[in-house]
Amino acid sequence: MTALPVQSRKRQMGNGSTSQAGRTPSAQQLSLSGSNDAFQTLSRLCDLVAGSKQPYEDVAEQIEDRAYELCEAGNLDKVVQRLGRVAHFFEHLVNKNEEQCRDLADVYLLIGQIYQYAGGFAESISWFTRSAVVDDRYPAPFHSMADSYSQLHESDNAIKSLEQEIVLAPGNYYSYLLLADLYESDGRNSDVETCLQRLLERDPENIQGLHRIIRHYEFTAPSIDTTLMKRRLLGVSKQFNRTEAVIRCYYLCREGKYIEVIDFLEKRRREADGGMVASLIKAYVYGEMHQFSRRRQVLTEFKLQHHAHREAIEAKLREFGAVFGEKASTSLQKILLLPRTDPASDYLQ
Repeated sequence: MTALPVQSRKRQMGNGSTSQAGRTPSAQQLSLSGSNDAFQTLSRLCDLVAGSKQPYEDVAEQIEDRAYELCEAGNLDKVVQRLGRVAHFFEHLVNKNEEQCRDLADVYLLIGQIYQYAGGFAESISWFTRSAVVDDRYPAPFHSMADSYSQLHESDNAIKSLEQEIVLAPGNYYSYLLLADLYESDGRNSDVETCLQRLLERDPENIQGLHRIIRHYEFTAPSIDTTLMKRRLLGVSKQFNRTEAVIRCYYLCREGKYIEVIDFLEKRRREADGGMVASLIKAYVYGEMHQFSRRRQVLTEFKLQHHAHREAIEAKLREFGAVFGEKASTSLQKILLLPRTDPASDYLQ
């Protein structure tokens, strides 16, 4: 047996343990050791910044990684205490320049995000507010603020936060979609339309924006002809992300172009960019083409790929149903023998 280095042997034995060297550590010992290492690293990094020995920007990512690691281990108070030391340093700098103001805003933002991660949404908002006050041209605190307000079901404040973020950063296209969701939940249909139109004015080929406004008109103003919008959506040629690919398949299916859908998905599979939702789309397409044996074969393979695990399959069904609709999702769910409500069962039959 190869001798362990002294430091590794001590860590393996645990703090104050009388166990023999080389003995397998318990999960609790490893957890404590990992937490101690992470805390020491976080403390050292924070001290470097607070002692003016290292620019915050140079170590910000490492600080963030250690902070989340410690938060996951239940050390929220220790994390906030260490980050508070860095915040205190920047707060008391005389004649702060723009870069130092942004650093302070980033520290406040990180503290808020740590509270948010731990479920302390109200507390997180106070830190995001501090961040926005320090640097009133910084859009990130408003986005995070909107997330926390949404978790607290304060939709008016969430909407105001996203509206302010878009004023500061009109190119954050994802925020328009989030804002449209909030407007829709509040029944503000005219605001939904305006929000999506503003997005499409800036990015005419935004597939999610086109899909959202098409569906918005179909549900709220069916007299509006969306044919040209659908053509524009299907005319977009680029490298699609997964959500965009699902949307494209949906509109090809609505046009009855099922073979084109299969070809499109096959090409993405060869590029290792298909994703498991592709199997559900294929199954749907085979059903629409009345090729029921192929549909069942695809779903059987899909089920095996997920080891028949209910939670994983439900997640993919939700992703599929978010675009193709609940009716299409429920149809595939029935074939997969997945009960719609069965909390006692973790696995498919």
